[in-house]
Amino acid sequence: MNIEIPSREIRSRATSIRRFLKPIVERPADLFVVPKSTTEEFVVAAHGKGFNNTGTFNSFRFRTVAPNFYAMYYERWKRTYVGEDEYYYLYQAYLHLYQVDRVKGEIEFLLLHCDPNEPKTAAHAIYKQSLHLHIESASAAWPHDIWPHAHIALNVAYLNHMLTNIQSLTQAMQVAIVMLREEVLELLK
Repeated sequence: MNIEIPSREIRSRATSIRRFLKPIVERPADLFVVPKSTTEEFVVAAHGKGFNNTGTFNSFRFRTVAPNFYAMYYERWKRTYVGEDEYYYLYQAYLHLYQVDRVKGEIEFLLLHCDPNEPKTAAHAIYKQSLHLHIESASAAWPHDIWPHAHIALNVAYLNHMLTNIQSLTQAMQVAIVMLREEVLELLK
């Protein structure tokens, strides 16, 4: 498995997540990272002050540095055992940016995904295992219907290094989030 950690370390993800999301959060002190676990998986999700944190983790939101843009971040970890030792492996790390429109509500805008344990035989696996972008804007240049399905990989040349451990992935995530702040969110101000 790629990105696997012992169960005793899983709760420490909240601190790392708060740290790497900080560059895009409107008020970092108002960001909370909470666990939502079941018997088979452990989910760590971020939500902002004033937003509902009940329901499913993918409904959590927080304000970004760009006006009228919210974000959602979660990690899904699947439980596994090596002998009698309990581990978790990272299944999904997803950051979504939403434009908030008074009439239309939330509109998915840009997604940063990582599916580090996508089966190597799956279509587009090398791109999906890497940090990759999806452009969701319906107003993107023609043919706009391809963008949500394109996996625009950011780290494909360094995939083996990025998937070495959670520290390597966290570092890659930090760099990608700073890039999103500087190259996307700052331009929306």
